[in-house]
Amino acid sequence: MELKDLRLSIIGAGALGGAVARGLARAGCEVTASVPHPERRRHLEADGVALISDNARAASQGQVVMFAVKPHLTLGVVGEVFPLLEGKLCVSLAAAVPLELLERTAPTARWARAMPNICAAMNASFTGIAPSGSCTEEERAGLVGLFSLVGSAEPTEERNLDALTSLTGAGPAFFLSLLEAAAMGGIQAGLPKEIAYKGAAAAALGAARLAMDSGRAPSALRDDICTPGGMTIEGVAELERGARGSMMRAVLVTAEKGRVLTERTQKAVRGPM
Repeated sequence: MELKDLRLSIIGAGALGGAVARGLARAGCEVTASVPHPERRRHLEADGVALISDNARAASQGQVVMFAVKPHLTLGVVGEVFPLLEGKLCVSLAAAVPLELLERTAPTARWARAMPNICAAMNASFTGIAPSGSCTEEERAGLVGLFSLVGSAEPTEERNLDALTSLTGAGPAFFLSLLEAAAMGGIQAGLPKEIAYKGAAAAALGAARLAMDSGRAPSALRDDICTPGGMTIEGVAELERGARGSMMRAVLVTAEKGRVLTERTQKAVRGPM
């Protein structure tokens, strides 16, 4: 039986957990979620997610249990329900909480970490998946298949997750910031606000699809658009003065913050244990 055919529980259906829950439910999965914020209930219920308020019930009902609570709360929540996780496949969506600590907190479960993003609700996430050694080959393949229902998914080593989180987890926030800046430029050039925002979003979506579908380097695709001495190359030259380096630094500083938080979590747990 494939993982998508099992009962899925998501503990902590906030922004990220809720997006994954909605995407999986839309794909036909049986999803139950515990909801921390009442205002999120309407969207989740509309997409077919069964809602409960009790984490223990969610852990008990799910054949696969996902934890999507904030990193500093993850181990505490896992610890509260760990007797209900025996023999189950559990997936943490939290950044900065390594497999080692998850396995120590609930050693009778089989653990994996997954790093999707909020675009999962629109079937547009990229998810990196790092299974522990206790996962079977069938479960490893099943996790890739499961998260492929909400976008694209790739297995990776756990040591890559901080960098991946900074690129694909935080990435939508970076690109939304750039999208807003592009739209504001259009407004400054005289476009009505509604057209500027729609046009900027459509340009970003088209560029992303072009990069995904063509398999070519972004620089090669960009060069196809730039005519020597034309309008586009003028704008690209302006971006080269600052935006390119700023985006690279944004990814790097986010990844470094992830590594710091991971080390902080490890030190905090190893002290009393």
